[in-house]
Amino acid sequence: MTVTRIYVPLNASMLRSLDKERVLRGAPFLAHAVTEAVRAAARDAGQDEWEYTALSDAVRGSASLLTSRESRRIVAAADVESEVVGSPAPGSFIDESAVSISESVALSRIASFHIDGDDSSEDDELLWYDVTELPAILALL
Repeated sequence: MTVTRIYVPLNASMLRSLDKERVLRGAPFLAHAVTEAVRAAARDAGQDEWEYTALSDAVRGSASLLTSRESRRIVAAADVESEVVGSPAPGSFIDESAVSISESVALSRIASFHIDGDDSSEDDELLWYDVTELPAILALL
């Protein structure tokens, strides 16, 4: 089984739903990953830089999901079977890292969360949390 790391943009209500249901539903849904297009755009970069590109694209995606009562961008990093990762519908997304996820993603597949800290601006890096810290993240929201 081949595994692909994906970055899923979330907002607070989606994170609460994940905590309650223990799964990210709504497949197919958009996420971000290291794609051939990401590699081609930065041929001299390495895996870390490509992953950072995918994460950054997911952060922008999270910002677009925020409601008027939400201010923290949230991204879940998950390892899923490569077979569930496909190309997004033509014209549906412009990021080179955009992928379509064809199945729900169980909480057990999530490795980490990335979330804005207090008083963060859109230019700030997100803080890293292990998946076991989900209750602490929810307490921040």
